[in-house]
Amino acid sequence: MTSTKVARRYAQALLELAADQGQLEKWGAELERLAQVISSPELLPRLTSPELPDQQRLEAVTLIASRMELSFPLRSFAVVVARHGRLAEMAAIAQAYRDLLDRHLGRTRARITFAAKPSREELATVVEALERVSGKKVIPQVEVDASLIGGVVAELEGRTYDASVANRLLILQRELGRDGYGGRLAVQG
Repeated sequence: MTSTKVARRYAQALLELAADQGQLEKWGAELERLAQVISSPELLPRLTSPELPDQQRLEAVTLIASRMELSFPLRSFAVVVARHGRLAEMAAIAQAYRDLLDRHLGRTRARITFAAKPSREELATVVEALERVSGKKVIPQVEVDASLIGGVVAELEGRTYDASVANRLLILQRELGRDGYGGRLAVQG
């Protein structure tokens, strides 16, 4: 069974239990934190080392989860994942849980890149447009990239919506190249 399928199975089991307990968001946040700690380059190689006895691995994961003050179900989940030798999949499990939770709650995530830090109004305008396109609530991940010159690029559900000045200049350059200018367009600023 592939790693992705394994991660999805663990995530699905946790999601079903979280739904029964009314803890969908809380357990998802705890799982994200746990995955970040377990998957750290300092910790993961040690926890997954074949030289580490299974009992010590379980004790280490129990201690980590306890010190993180995770809820009892998430501490138990961490131990189950460790017991089955799937600690290396923890980040994939967290990602699968996030994806399943988003689908369950009718929402989606979008990476939105602006040329400069957007105002709240600018961000809200872009998010509203993406919500109309997707028919879902959009959770934005905002980034800034000055090379866009101006405008915005949004990545949503595998599609890219590019309304950047840099892209418009590239399109203009291509069009001028077809019209006999040989693709040479000097942009001066």
